[in-house]
Amino acid sequence: MVDIYIAPKEKKPEKKKKKVVEKRSFNPLAAFIAQPKDIRFETQEKKEKIVLFLRRHWLTNVGWIIGATLMIFAPLLLKFFPLLVFLPPRFRFISLVVWYMLTLAFVFEKFLSWFFNVNIITDERIVDVDFPSLLYRDISSAKIDQIQDVSVKVGGFVRSLFDYGDVLIQTAGTVPEFCFEAVPHPTQVAKIINEQIIQEEQEKIDGRVR
Repeated sequence: MVDIYIAPKEKKPEKKKKKVVEKRSFNPLAAFIAQPKDIRFETQEKKEKIVLFLRRHWLTNVGWIIGATLMIFAPLLLKFFPLLVFLPPRFRFISLVVWYMLTLAFVFEKFLSWFFNVNIITDERIVDVDFPSLLYRDISSAKIDQIQDVSVKVGGFVRSLFDYGDVLIQTAGTVPEFCFEAVPHPTQVAKIINEQIIQEEQEKIDGRVR
């Protein structure tokens, strides 16, 4: 009798589930930083991990950068329009110094406003840090299990082209609505938040809620 050998069917490799956050960013000035290692915030708990750290898209800075550039070169127009000719030379110099100090203060304030106004998603909550002024800070947060709805708002050609927009989050917490304004990759941000909601629900089922 001839032995018949039937080769076993090769098992198809299981498709790995794509992670929502795949790469880590190490640029401290980035507007989209996934799983940052060296970033902490004031009310962060010991075991709480930051999943996503957000700022407004860099393109939102273009307006004030153009304004600051015009302010820098504005004194050159005095050669053609001698508006301060009636002042003594010493006062003209002082006026020029004051003008550039105001320009520097303008740039400094705008940069700090962009740098420190951040949105944070952790494995436990969402956090919105606002600095309306250099001397005033407003921090709002809501637990992941309090989130009721997440929606994305992208309007206009520029926002669609550069992939940034607003992420609106409805909660059952003290703050009923959070707005992550003009953040990069808003659809991905919403997906990450929904992933955290699912994980939180699974932790409740498994009894692993901290």
